[in-house]
Amino acid sequence: MGWLGGYAGWGIDDPGVLGASSAQTQCLRWDIDVSELEEALMSIVGGVDIHRKQLAFDYVEQETGRWERGRVAPADRQHLADWLVRFDGVEDVQFAMEGCTGWRYVAEEMRAAGVVPQLAEPAETSALRGRKRRAKTDRADAKLLRELLATGRLPGCYIPPSPVLEWRALLELYHDLRGQHSGWAQRIHATCFHQGTTGLSIRPLRTRRGPSVLSGARPWDGIR
Repeated sequence: MGWLGGYAGWGIDDPGVLGASSAQTQCLRWDIDVSELEEALMSIVGGVDIHRKQLAFDYVEQETGRWERGRVAPADRQHLADWLVRFDGVEDVQFAMEGCTGWRYVAEEMRAAGVVPQLAEPAETSALRGRKRRAKTDRADAKLLRELLATGRLPGCYIPPSPVLEWRALLELYHDLRGQHSGWAQRIHATCFHQGTTGLSIRPLRTRRGPSVLSGARPWDGIR
């Protein structure tokens, strides 16, 4: 796991403030964090931006004003579970994430660690970013999710119970496999028809008899 920003512990996000003393910088960060979390009831509030290679995080401890940001890499269950150990024994920890690919395992690991996951609707979250004045980055997205959650503006989505998620995943997989099965049957039939195979119907290719029917099919005897 790597950390983004050598001054992340103090929350220094702008090189322009590096000229200030450490005490002034700490007070500045404290004022910003407290103002952002005035409406929050959580002891720790944060955001996680999910990608296939890494998970970018940004969170604030409400009582101390301590701000942390960084990344968990590679992005998998084991590394995420190891990172979540830091919140053992801490109450009212909540993290926001967008409902994109990978959100399920992140939410499950957070629940297992006693952290409350909050799912955000991707399209509405993107609209709340407003016009981009600078390049989009993972840590900027994580910070935005944290700020939306802290101020109660997160466009939340319902997270179904685990059994419902399992049923949904199985149905989606069956639907995808069924579509691929039909597509391959049509492709095989088209290839055989292109070769002039005699008396081959597409219907048997979609059944368990498909392999035997296909093995018995042959092109017209006159072909060379």
